[in-house]
Amino acid sequence: MQSIAKPGMDPRRSHALWQSMLSQVVEEELHAPATKVLLWKIPLLTLLGSVSLGWAWLGTSPWQVAAACCILAFVLAQFAFLGHDAGHGSLGRSRFVHTALGQFCMTVVTGLAFAEWYARHRTHHQFCQHEPKDPDMDVDLVVSLTEDSLRRKNALGRFLTRCQGISVWFLSLFFAHSQRHLSQWGVLREPRKFALDLAVLGLHFSLWWALPLIAFDITFGRVLLAYTLPLFILGPYLAAIFWVNHVGMPLIENPDAFSFLEHQAVTSRTVVNPGSMDWFFGGLNFQIEHHLYPQIPSFRLRRVQRIVESAFEAEQIPYNRVSFAEAVRSIAAHFSHIAKR
Repeated sequence: MQSIAKPGMDPRRSHALWQSMLSQVVEEELHAPATKVLLWKIPLLTLLGSVSLGWAWLGTSPWQVAAACCILAFVLAQFAFLGHDAGHGSLGRSRFVHTALGQFCMTVVTGLAFAEWYARHRTHHQFCQHEPKDPDMDVDLVVSLTEDSLRRKNALGRFLTRCQGISVWFLSLFFAHSQRHLSQWGVLREPRKFALDLAVLGLHFSLWWALPLIAFDITFGRVLLAYTLPLFILGPYLAAIFWVNHVGMPLIENPDAFSFLEHQAVTSRTVVNPGSMDWFFGGLNFQIEHHLYPQIPSFRLRRVQRIVESAFEAEQIPYNRVSFAEAVRSIAAHFSHIAKR
């Protein structure tokens, strides 16, 4: 049975520890907006994405198109990481800057509606691993993350869940597509609430579809391939990054009973890796640190991790630190466990 976390920390002690770590973060200026990084990263990614997209449209051999789509998948992931940081307000000093960068990096480039996505993502942070309210746990259609999710399914759903120990890895191919379409559908359901997303999505489709079809006379099939194939490549990549963060971690039945620090610490795992691989994870493998201080630019979370782990050790608080291989084995065991219930 999946474990249920119970509150165990004194709220005042918990808040004092969080404040103490925050003081170190501020002292080392880790909370400063990542403005300088943007000056080179966005132009570089824009150039790389434009060249690879052009190559995907105009490549003359299957190998050229495949290579272009692989590069494009990497570029889309990096833009999504920037959009994520923009949502948390870590790329600039004003709401206008965050919105502009988020809409460009996420909506225009990836097709994931920025404001609609962040509305759900903010709720995830607030209710992490609380199944009734955490939107990241609302994935009952073909897999089950919990035993309760499995019990709610009909006969077909239970049959599909029995295979999820194997099928979930195949389904990761569709993960990026599902995130894009979930967001776009959310905008269409509430067009007034997400009017800016709706307008900017028009620009997204113009650049990805109208421009090549009308201005460059690219065939429909090639445009469709360049739009969809990178996301099939991106899906397993994003799954490898995001699934290891929370899948299989203890559930929370009453979030109000937990202090902020304890809630985030018991529901997240930090995945350690060589520093040279931080770009691959977008820094988000430091998930405990990200949930404790979401306003910190993700590329600085490695430095925050040293502060958090040291403080947890001094206070004898469990710290969920695992290797990437251990994290993958853990989520694989969890999917298989739920499948056998």
